[in-house]
Amino acid sequence: MLIGSSQWILYTLGLTGITAIVAGTYFPFVVQSKISNRKQQINRELPFSLSELSILASTGLTPIKIFRQIAQKDEQSVLTNEFKKIVYKTDIEGKDLITALSESAKESPSDEYRETLWDIANMIHQGGDLDIYLRDKADTSMQLKRDIQKEFIEKLGTYSEMYISLVLVGILFLGIAAFLLDAMGSSMAGLNSESIILLMTYGLIPVAVIAINIIVSMAYSKQG
Repeated sequence: MLIGSSQWILYTLGLTGITAIVAGTYFPFVVQSKISNRKQQINRELPFSLSELSILASTGLTPIKIFRQIAQKDEQSVLTNEFKKIVYKTDIEGKDLITALSESAKESPSDEYRETLWDIANMIHQGGDLDIYLRDKADTSMQLKRDIQKEFIEKLGTYSEMYISLVLVGILFLGIAAFLLDAMGSSMAGLNSESIILLMTYGLIPVAVIAINIIVSMAYSKQG
């Protein structure tokens, strides 16, 4: 379709340039996306795990036994695996719990989880009521989660308006333009009406939908 156009060289160079840019930026984007997804999963599970830790702390278990109890759960979740890493550092590598918590905090992509581990380590070192801290932290984390989700829902409304105004209206405009070009027997940028319809169907529409999906996915990964 593009080679048949009088300006095929411009379309070919443009398509090649876009492909090169996408290929060059794809790998860093994938790495960043995986980190964001892991952070999102940790933040999503953190309020419930903190509540569970608070219940175990109220029974009088020592901090290391609390983490062992969570790590031995059959349920496979992101935070369960994080707690297994802490237990591995203490039971296999022979490190004390404070060191294990500090190292695990540095390795975590979640700021909230990192802050929680550091606070627990400080409380173990200096002394304090771990049960009360975990209960208050769970309530604060849950409220923060509700606020972030509310903000994300409001953003979805903006994205839907963007989709309607830019994608649907833009595609409708191109369809009308193609119809007028066909009626007048003219062309636009070296493309006739049939080429514009093909480009819109197999090029612009898929790219527009993919772009909106990427924007929504990135916003969702940030909302935690």
